[in-house]
Amino acid sequence: MSWFSVLPTAVVCLALVFLPGTLVILSLGLRNPAFLAIAPLLTVGVAAVVAMLAPYLGVGWSLFPVMIGTIALASALFIARKIPALRQPVRAWASALGPNKQMVLLAGTGLLIGGGSIALQLRAAFGRPENISQTFDNVFHLNAIRYVLETGNASSLTLTGMTNGDNPPYFYPAAWHGLVSLLIQLTGASVPVAVNVFNLCIAASVWTIGSMFLVRSLVGSNPFAVGAAGVVAAGFGSFPILLLDFGVLYPNFLSVSMLPAALACVGLFFGIGQIHDVGPVARYSLAPIAATAVAIAHPNGVMSLLALSIPVLIASWARLALSRRRAGVGPGLSVVAGVGVVAMLAVIAVLWKFIRPPAAAATWLPVQTQGQAVGEVLTNSAMQRPVAWTVSILVVLGLVLVLKRSSTIWISGSFLITAGLFVVVSAGQAGHFRDQLTGVWYNDSYRLAALLPVAGVALAAVGAAWVIQTLAARMEARVENPKAAPEKLARPSVAFGVVPIALLAVVALLQAPPMVTPVRSAQANYSTTPDSPLVSSDEMTLIAELDKYVPADATVAVNPWTGGAMAFAIADRNTTSKHTLTTYTKATEVLNDKFREANTDPAVCLAARADNVRYVLDFGTREVHGGNHGFQGLQIPDATPGFELLARHGEARLFEVTACD
Repeated sequence: MSWFSVLPTAVVCLALVFLPGTLVILSLGLRNPAFLAIAPLLTVGVAAVVAMLAPYLGVGWSLFPVMIGTIALASALFIARKIPALRQPVRAWASALGPNKQMVLLAGTGLLIGGGSIALQLRAAFGRPENISQTFDNVFHLNAIRYVLETGNASSLTLTGMTNGDNPPYFYPAAWHGLVSLLIQLTGASVPVAVNVFNLCIAASVWTIGSMFLVRSLVGSNPFAVGAAGVVAAGFGSFPILLLDFGVLYPNFLSVSMLPAALACVGLFFGIGQIHDVGPVARYSLAPIAATAVAIAHPNGVMSLLALSIPVLIASWARLALSRRRAGVGPGLSVVAGVGVVAMLAVIAVLWKFIRPPAAAATWLPVQTQGQAVGEVLTNSAMQRPVAWTVSILVVLGLVLVLKRSSTIWISGSFLITAGLFVVVSAGQAGHFRDQLTGVWYNDSYRLAALLPVAGVALAAVGAAWVIQTLAARMEARVENPKAAPEKLARPSVAFGVVPIALLAVVALLQAPPMVTPVRSAQANYSTTPDSPLVSSDEMTLIAELDKYVPADATVAVNPWTGGAMAFAIADRNTTSKHTLTTYTKATEVLNDKFREANTDPAVCLAARADNVRYVLDFGTREVHGGNHGFQGLQIPDATPGFELLARHGEARLFEVTACD
């Protein structure tokens, strides 16, 4: 399958992600195209909430309830906007859309270069559209998509019913799985293809345009900075590619992709930033909806948002206090606001204690020294990625520039918070302090490394904008008047000429080489070879042939650690296990331990009939993490009585159970 053949799927994916949220944006009276960056967050928020409500209403999962939920939210916000006390003047379309040729040219160029670069990186990383990540967590994620399709239920409250045996389900973030399943329903794409197309579209569009929106909220309508944000969004090895390589952490990836736009919404909520002409309904509704989307995409995403937002709270209070002091007004309101900020920080501290995985799951240990961790922050080489000199220099320059302005200083605080957390998790001493601070992210250095570019992109964009403006102005001045005074160097023609675009392209070229290694790392994980750790080429061939041998209503016994469980996601055949970390029923435990004794032990056939298990996929004993988790009952010698060998590719074999007829 070629990437060209999946272009229609990508178009549908972009429409799925952007159009529902755009309807909500329009209902709020927001006309500036910059607000399209928030549309995916609104789509994810609506879809995730609707997915949890639909089962109680007896509605199956599809685009229909999502559209009903979107229309309901848009209508409620539109009505709220008409309340006299909340009414706002709505800018005319012509006024909102242009003609700002400068912004259109440079922002469009930045989005095209940055989004295109990310798309090319991931295209190379994935190899072919139908490839799968040969990693541990992918067993759950791909099977969860198939589970949503089979059950018609994408609720985060019930998704773990797939792996929890006879126990009641518990919350697991299912926004990513629900949206990918919608893409499959709309296009008929296979699960692997839909996963790769969806992730590529999210990284190239949602992450990139969200980063541009964050910079727009930080420095205003500076086309150089907004355009540069799009370009440098593709220059960090720790995101977006890291979470698509390590893990794989698909829900976490979706959550982090939305963080820049969500952080901009938080700034808008507290009146920090350069986004104006927004009425009270939009101002105070966007941040809660965005936070909901980030939270249901992955809970540690909303905790990341809270951490990044602490400087926003402090900056908002400081601005209020300073403005009232300069106006000669008493400190009463400032004191009250200060108490409110302290209360909010206390709430964050409480949430920090309770919104976290179990301690048993936060077992990742430090991986380096503190000096190495600080060095990786400064050189944007977190988790042993190659040193990214271009973006690192731009980040440091941007940090200096934002510290010079009170309106932008808060973003430096957000960056330092994520940097500090990364140093603690990757190089801090294992113990109570580290657990309390970074246990929210499973004490996982990779997850915190992925947060560094959220504020890092904004800083790099500010630095790049200063460089581009300075060089462009000087080059233009030399062409027009070599003796021009420095204060006359900046000329309007620069904004419409080829110089700024060329400089954006230069930034893209300079930041590209360090991305080669992350791409190659991901390529190794997405390659299907005779020695692939999860599903080898022989095993994949046998899975592709299952529909020739296994009826659609039959269940196949599998060892998930050897990749057999992927038959559910890829071949649409029910399996006894759908994830490595599964709680088994007693009947399934009997099969896992004793199935090959079906010809002599009547209890085995009773267990098999209970779940209509009539076939066995034997992929040998090599497990994805190189361990040994038993499953001796599913290791079937060729001449085992009661089992007929139906197909074989290398060491991968499919048996039909004849002992239980």
